[in-house]
Amino acid sequence: MYERTRQSEHADAPVESEDIKAFTERLSEWSESLPAAEQALAEVLLQYTRDLQPGDVRRRQLIASLDEATRSAIESVREQWKQTARGPVAWVRTEHSWEKANPRVGGGAIEEYEIVQWAYVRPEKWTPPYA
Repeated sequence: MYERTRQSEHADAPVESEDIKAFTERLSEWSESLPAAEQALAEVLLQYTRDLQPGDVRRRQLIASLDEATRSAIESVREQWKQTARGPVAWVRTEHSWEKANPRVGGGAIEEYEIVQWAYVRPEKWTPPYA
Protein backbone atom coordinates (compact mmCIF):
# COMPACT_ATOMS: atom_id res chain seq x y z
CA MET A 1 0.00 0.00 0.00
CA TYR A 2 1.38 3.40 -0.84
CA GLU A 3 1.23 6.33 1.53
CA ARG A 4 -0.43 9.58 0.56
CA THR A 5 2.02 12.38 -0.02
CA ARG A 6 1.63 15.99 -1.05
CA GLN A 7 1.98 16.63 -4.75
CA SER A 8 4.96 18.64 -5.89
CA GLU A 9 4.65 21.34 -8.52
CA HIS A 10 6.11 18.82 -11.01
CA ALA A 11 3.49 16.14 -10.33
CA ASP A 12 1.62 16.77 -13.59
CA ALA A 13 4.69 17.11 -15.80
CA PRO A 14 4.34 14.98 -18.94
CA VAL A 15 6.61 11.94 -19.02
CA GLU A 16 7.76 10.42 -22.29
CA SER A 17 9.49 7.11 -23.03
CA GLU A 18 12.81 8.95 -23.40
CA ASP A 19 12.41 10.39 -19.88
CA ILE A 20 11.83 6.92 -18.45
CA LYS A 21 14.87 5.54 -20.30
CA ALA A 22 17.09 8.41 -19.10
CA PHE A 23 15.89 7.99 -15.52
CA THR A 24 16.52 4.24 -15.66
CA GLU A 25 20.09 4.85 -16.86
CA ARG A 26 20.73 7.41 -14.08
CA LEU A 27 19.25 5.06 -11.48
CA SER A 28 21.45 2.22 -12.76
CA GLU A 29 24.59 4.35 -12.52
CA TRP A 30 23.68 5.58 -9.04
CA SER A 31 22.88 2.06 -7.80
CA GLU A 32 26.47 0.97 -8.49
CA SER A 33 27.65 3.29 -5.72
CA LEU A 34 25.42 1.64 -3.12
CA PRO A 35 26.26 -1.14 -0.64
CA ALA A 36 25.33 -4.68 -1.78
CA ALA A 37 22.03 -4.90 0.13
CA GLU A 38 20.89 -1.53 -1.23
CA GLN A 39 21.97 -2.56 -4.73
CA ALA A 40 19.55 -5.48 -4.46
CA LEU A 41 16.75 -3.04 -3.62
CA ALA A 42 17.80 -0.73 -6.44
CA GLU A 43 17.63 -3.67 -8.85
CA VAL A 44 13.94 -4.10 -7.98
CA LEU A 45 13.37 -0.41 -8.75
CA LEU A 46 15.33 -0.72 -11.98
CA GLN A 47 13.23 -3.63 -13.17
CA TYR A 48 10.08 -1.67 -12.42
CA THR A 49 11.31 1.41 -14.31
CA ARG A 50 12.41 -0.68 -17.30
CA ASP A 51 8.83 -1.97 -17.62
CA LEU A 52 7.23 1.44 -17.01
CA GLN A 53 5.27 3.15 -19.78
CA PRO A 54 4.23 6.83 -20.02
CA GLY A 55 0.56 5.82 -19.59
CA ASP A 56 1.42 4.18 -16.25
CA VAL A 57 2.95 7.43 -15.01
CA ARG A 58 -0.05 9.47 -16.16
CA ARG A 59 -2.49 7.18 -14.30
CA ARG A 60 -0.46 7.59 -11.09
CA GLN A 61 -0.54 11.37 -11.61
CA LEU A 62 -4.32 11.26 -12.04
CA ILE A 63 -4.72 9.14 -8.92
CA ALA A 64 -2.66 11.62 -6.88
CA SER A 65 -4.77 14.50 -8.22
CA LEU A 66 -8.00 12.65 -7.40
CA ASP A 67 -6.84 11.92 -3.85
CA GLU A 68 -5.90 15.57 -3.32
CA ALA A 69 -9.17 16.89 -4.79
CA THR A 70 -11.25 14.50 -2.66
CA ARG A 71 -9.43 15.47 0.55
CA SER A 72 -9.87 19.14 -0.29
CA ALA A 73 -13.62 18.74 -0.94
CA ILE A 74 -14.14 16.82 2.30
CA GLU A 75 -12.19 19.40 4.32
CA SER A 76 -14.32 22.15 2.78
CA VAL A 77 -17.50 20.35 3.88
CA ARG A 78 -16.08 19.82 7.37
CA GLU A 79 -15.31 23.53 7.63
CA GLN A 80 -18.92 24.32 6.68
CA TRP A 81 -20.15 21.92 9.39
CA LYS A 82 -17.96 23.65 11.98
CA GLN A 83 -19.60 26.96 11.13
CA THR A 84 -23.14 25.68 11.64
CA ALA A 85 -24.77 25.69 15.05
CA ARG A 86 -25.53 22.00 14.74
CA GLY A 87 -21.94 20.92 14.37
CA PRO A 88 -20.95 17.85 12.33
CA VAL A 89 -23.90 16.08 10.74
CA ALA A 90 -22.04 13.19 9.13
CA TRP A 91 -18.92 11.10 9.32
CA VAL A 92 -16.83 10.93 6.11
CA ARG A 93 -13.90 8.73 5.22
CA THR A 94 -12.16 8.09 1.92
CA GLU A 95 -9.96 5.23 0.86
CA HIS A 96 -6.86 5.46 -1.30
CA SER A 97 -7.52 5.64 -5.00
CA TRP A 98 -6.43 2.61 -6.98
CA GLU A 99 -6.27 1.30 -10.53
CA LYS A 100 -8.48 -1.48 -11.79
CA ALA A 101 -7.30 -3.13 -14.99
CA ASN A 102 -9.99 -4.35 -17.37
CA PRO A 103 -8.58 -7.09 -19.59
CA ARG A 104 -9.81 -7.50 -23.15
CA VAL A 105 -12.54 -10.00 -23.82
CA GLY A 106 -10.85 -13.12 -25.14
CA GLY A 107 -7.53 -12.29 -23.51
CA GLY A 108 -4.68 -10.17 -24.73
CA ALA A 109 -3.21 -6.94 -23.50
CA ILE A 110 -5.08 -4.73 -21.09
CA GLU A 111 -6.70 -1.87 -22.96
CA GLU A 112 -8.62 -0.10 -20.26
CA TYR A 113 -8.04 1.02 -16.68
CA GLU A 114 -10.44 2.49 -14.18
CA ILE A 115 -9.39 4.78 -11.35
CA VAL A 116 -11.49 3.91 -8.32
CA GLN A 117 -11.91 5.72 -5.02
CA TRP A 118 -14.33 4.77 -2.28
CA ALA A 119 -15.87 7.38 -0.01
CA TYR A 120 -17.96 6.49 3.03
CA VAL A 121 -20.52 8.91 4.47
CA ARG A 122 -22.71 8.19 7.48
CA PRO A 123 -24.91 10.45 9.63
CA GLU A 124 -23.13 11.45 12.84
CA LYS A 125 -25.93 10.08 15.05
CA TRP A 126 -26.37 6.86 13.14
CA THR A 127 -27.63 3.70 14.82
CA PRO A 128 -26.84 0.42 13.09
CA PRO A 129 -29.91 -1.64 12.15
CA TYR A 130 -28.73 -4.54 14.33
CA ALA A 131 -28.39 -2.42 17.50
